[in-house]
Amino acid sequence: MVDSGAVHQEGGNITLIKHRAASLVAAFLLVLATASTAAAAPNHRQVTLLDNCDQASFDAALGPGACSRPGGGTTVDRLIEQLLTKGTAPSWRFSPSYVVLADGGTVTAVNRGGEGHTFTEVAEFGGGCVDELNQLLGLTPVDECTNPGAGVLFGTTLVLPGGSLTTGPLDSGTHRFMCIIHPWQRSTVAVD
Repeated sequence: MVDSGAVHQEGGNITLIKHRAASLVAAFLLVLATASTAAAAPNHRQVTLLDNCDQASFDAALGPGACSRPGGGTTVDRLIEQLLTKGTAPSWRFSPSYVVLADGGTVTAVNRGGEGHTFTEVAEFGGGCVDELNQLLGLTPVDECTNPGAGVLFGTTLVLPGGSLTTGPLDSGTHRFMCIIHPWQRSTVAVD
C-alpha cells in the first residue's frame, strides 16, 4: 500500500521540477538572445597600419622623409635580413589581420607607423607594386599592380604617417586589404 502523503509529496516535487525546468529554459533563451545581440558584427572597425622604421637609415637609403619616426627602430639592413630569412618583417603589419564586419559596414585604416602604407583592396593576396621587394620575397605582383590604373591606387589608398582612410560600405563576402608597397601587410575582412 502506498502512503497518500508520499504520493502527494512526489506530485509536488514533479510540479516543482516542471516549474524550475520552465524557468531554466526561459533563462537559457534570454541568455541566447542577449548573446546573439552582443555577438552581432559591428558596423565599423579599425585596422592599424604599423611599422618600426629607423629614420636615419631609411632616409639615407630611400631619401629624406622616407621615415618620419624619430629615434631608433629597425634599420633598412635589418628589414632586408628579416625579409630574406622570415619572408616578413614582424613590425610591419596590419592589426588586426582578421576583421568581422556587418554588411554595409566600413573599415578605417589608421597609420601609426613612420612610413606611408596603402590600404588597398585586392582580389587575391600576392606581391606588391615594388619590384625590389617582390624579388626579395619571390612574389608576383597582384593584378591590381599590373593594371593600367595601378598608379591611381597609390593616390587613393595611400595613408601617410598619422593619417587615416575609411573604406566605402563593404558588401557581404570576403575582402582582402594589403599594402601594395609592403605586401606582407595584410588584413582580411569578413562581411556577414
